Amino acid sequence: MIVRLTIFFVIFSQFNAFGQSDSLWNVMILKKENQPEMKNNMAEFSTTGFYLYRNCFYDLKFKDKTRKTLRLIDIKPDTLIFIGISDKKDTDLTKIAKDTFHIDYKNIDKLLLHKDWGSESSKKVNCDDYYFIFHKTLIANRYESKLAFVFSDFQSEIVPRLSLYGITYHYEYGGKLYYHSGIKVQTPKYSDEEKIKALNGVLTVLDLIVNKRLNVTILKSKKD
Repeated sequence: MIVRLTIFFVIFSQFNAFGQSDSLWNVMILKKENQPEMKNNMAEFSTTGFYLYRNCFYDLKFKDKTRKTLRLIDIKPDTLIFIGISDKKDTDLTKIAKDTFHIDYKNIDKLLLHKDWGSESSKKVNCDDYYFIFHKTLIANRYESKLAFVFSDFQSEIVPRLSLYGITYHYEYGGKLYYHSGIKVQTPKYSDEEKIKALNGVLTVLDLIVNKRLNVTILKSKKD
């Protein structure tokens, strides 16, 4: 008798890597009971699925009631790795944040989408109503920073941030973020092939999450 046990969790990890060793972990956030869609712009909030992007700031409220604005630097299975806002000032624009946060996605209560920078009012996305779908792709899912003349004599780094209006650019100063306008946000694009592969990876993991399946295949063969 030949018995072959196939563990679904192992399958999805290898399947999503598409046979490549240089694939990366990414995470799609999808409203429960919705079907995922791959659009040209996957960085803006959408109930049919959007990705978190490296080098982008996110405003988060946690289960312990604390709030933080954090810059995503890496993604691991079930874990988001962030740094905070730097204390750089016009006398030290190269200063970077040194604090690092390894956050289990289950500890995030709400994603805050700011709509007014002055009052800090925001649309609150309840994360309990959404799936966090971690899977591997060949796509980096990263927004690059830009340089702009925030102060008169020198250029500063302006960093992408997710808001109610999509991705907007901000600059760090003295431990706070300030809105910067005038720079067009260039949305990373997916090829048709990348869309298909990414969607297949999402659907595979989503099936595991929703159905909580552990597929076991047993093959029997008679000895001659």
